[in-house]
Amino acid sequence: MKTLVIWVVVAGMALSASAQFSPVQVTVQRVSKKKSAQGDFTPSGRVILVAPNTVAASMSLRITLQNSSTSPIEDIVVRWGISKIRLSGTGHGADAVYGKEEKCSLKPKETKIIETDVVEANSAESQLTDRRSGEKIHGHGVQVMLGGRVLWEEFVPTTVKAAFANLRPLDSQEQPQEKPTKPGKSGKKS
Repeated sequence: MKTLVIWVVVAGMALSASAQFSPVQVTVQRVSKKKSAQGDFTPSGRVILVAPNTVAASMSLRITLQNSSTSPIEDIVVRWGISKIRLSGTGHGADAVYGKEEKCSLKPKETKIIETDVVEANSAESQLTDRRSGEKIHGHGVQVMLGGRVLWEEFVPTTVKAAFANLRPLDSQEQPQEKPTKPGKSGKKS
């Protein structure tokens, strides 16, 4: 019985080690910037106007891929995304992940660096209350796939993984606000 237990443990470790081996080694660096501006108190007659504190944040990722094998690897898919949450009042909404998929190939022992696009978020916080509005950068996710199989992935924080399945294109971050037109009416007068 003791021999059987040892055999099961050794076999489990061997399977675990082979499942973790990947010919593509990956490292991810977060490149983030944050700019804060303190709000102003402005007297206007008997009323004091208070401008909110504003924060502008941006993040991009530097993803380094290295082929550790002696043969080329074709059709690697790198799927990356940066998560933002919408702030409203004293709480926040669910994660929305903005990013894209990029394809590449690696020659034997080659290293490639992918610099992602920048994702930006702006928020404002009232000085008088604990109310916040806008959006905040929350985290990131990266998956490296080969032949539809995930070789490596990272989600920081882990809650980003659920929203990562619905990756939004980068151009959908900015949604222009247009006034809706009423049916049957056009902008031109006859």
